[in-house]
Amino acid sequence: MIVKYPSPKAILFDWDNTLMDTTPILYKAFCALRTHYNLPEYSMEEYRKRTGLSLRETFPELFGDKWEEAKKVYLDAYREHHLEMLTPFDKAREVVALACEKTGNVGVVSNKTGAILREEIAHLGWQSYFRAVVGAGDAEHDKPAADPVFKALEKTGIVYESGKLSAPVWFVGDGDADMECARVSGCLRVRMAAENKDGSDVLTVKNCEELLSVLYSCV
Repeated sequence: MIVKYPSPKAILFDWDNTLMDTTPILYKAFCALRTHYNLPEYSMEEYRKRTGLSLRETFPELFGDKWEEAKKVYLDAYREHHLEMLTPFDKAREVVALACEKTGNVGVVSNKTGAILREEIAHLGWQSYFRAVVGAGDAEHDKPAADPVFKALEKTGIVYESGKLSAPVWFVGDGDADMECARVSGCLRVRMAAENKDGSDVLTVKNCEELLSVLYSCV
């Protein structure tokens, strides 16, 4: 059963593995990092089980006081290949374009380092679609905190008051951090997943093509 949401006044998208098929790039960089520190290899399956938290949330626990050094190693490895390997999912551009046309308020809220996120958007030529692009480090706290959502909505006129947003905002993402960020910020949650694992109050779509159909029907 498809959850019926009110037409959005703004739509916020996660980036990695929501609009972009970036797991191969992320995995390649993570393997390079583990090799650098002589750590055991991770299979792709093991890597996929990792959470979608930002580096400043996860690396201090993994690398202690060397976490900033490890972050540089990882980001340098990621930057080697990310633009040449960057691949939008099928219909991702059409989804973003339709959301932009219908709401005028479209943003990206990602736990990818902000500067790299903006590099990728510029590489694709998608800058004109997004009113706001908020990556890791751009707000006081990263997802799953609400801060990045509130920062992304600053220029929309939509405000958070009395425990809710003043207009319907859809947050589209694939991970648990996305859904928690959406929940605490008052957004309507749209999970991109093969099946609904969140219950009846979360709209689940399999891919960008299915989301495109949903958007055509309600905006």
